Amino acid sequence: MNESSFKASLFRRLLGRVEAALRRPFDRTETDQSFTDRERSQVTLDAIADAVASTDFRGQVVYLNKAAERLTGYAQDAAINRRVMDVFKLVQSSSEAEVIDPVALSIIDDETRYAPAGSFLLRRDGELISVEVSSTPIHDRHGGVVGAVVVARDTTAARERSERLSRLALYDHLTGLPNRVLFADRLDHAILRARRTGKTFSVLYIDVDEFKHINDTLGHDSGDELLRLIAERLQHCVRESDTVSRRGGDEFVALLLDSGDINAVILCAGKIVETLSAPYKLKDRTVSLSVSVGIALFPEDASEHEEIIRAADIAMYGAKVAGRNGFQRFEASRHVIHESHHE
Repeated sequence: MNESSFKASLFRRLLGRVEAALRRPFDRTETDQSFTDRERSQVTLDAIADAVASTDFRGQVVYLNKAAERLTGYAQDAAINRRVMDVFKLVQSSSEAEVIDPVALSIIDDETRYAPAGSFLLRRDGELISVEVSSTPIHDRHGGVVGAVVVARDTTAARERSERLSRLALYDHLTGLPNRVLFADRLDHAILRARRTGKTFSVLYIDVDEFKHINDTLGHDSGDELLRLIAERLQHCVRESDTVSRRGGDEFVALLLDSGDINAVILCAGKIVETLSAPYKLKDRTVSLSVSVGIALFPEDASEHEEIIRAADIAMYGAKVAGRNGFQRFEASRHVIHESHHE
């Protein structure tokens, strides 16, 4: 039995005790015991961190514990006899369209049902909260379904932690740009798409000229700030559909989708050289630098993942050898067919 099933079973037993105590015929000799059973069960349910509700066979609320009141924004008195999915209103995060009702399904199918992954609870005050929700049928002594127990857990902290870990795994911690892993994935997708549709793309390899000297002169903190500013400028040089990634140190790569027109790619490379060579204002000084850019087109210059990055890298070194502060396009025979330097 997994954790969710165990909890649902426990909640059913506790709710059963509360409801049984409420239904039991009045008998003065049993009043104290009935009260004790009901109070003990309610105290237990109210001490649980998960939100718990029970419904009748029509899916209307019979009981909410304290956690459910806090999570939904409904006091128990306001929730009683309401449709449980009006109290636990579940929506999709993007469209806020209501999700399939797990309570109705659990009552009809006589099985535990779960809200779809990524569901959000729309609280009474309009706030959206990331949740996990399950609904398990409640049976009478004859095995008939008489309602359901709904268990909801606020997963906001877990979701935020997962998103932070995902970001750390896929984005550069210094610049916030996609890292090598995410860039490699997007490049692989671009290759598959290009082979399927015939639409080509290009890769630009960008290196800051003599950055080590700049870093040693300014200090690492200022060097890091400079890299962040370079990353911001690079993002403004490309389209939203393109990807700029920090490859490491002072090296960056850009994936330009649907860029079969070499003239358009050259314009972009020239824009990068010009934009990144404009002065940078740091805390106590103004810094100027230059960059060298290499261009490689798929599949004309290279047709495999590593090959096209290597081709752009080779072209970038060609731009450095030619005097830096410019760009070159890769050419298999090492003959540069396009070259430009920013004055």
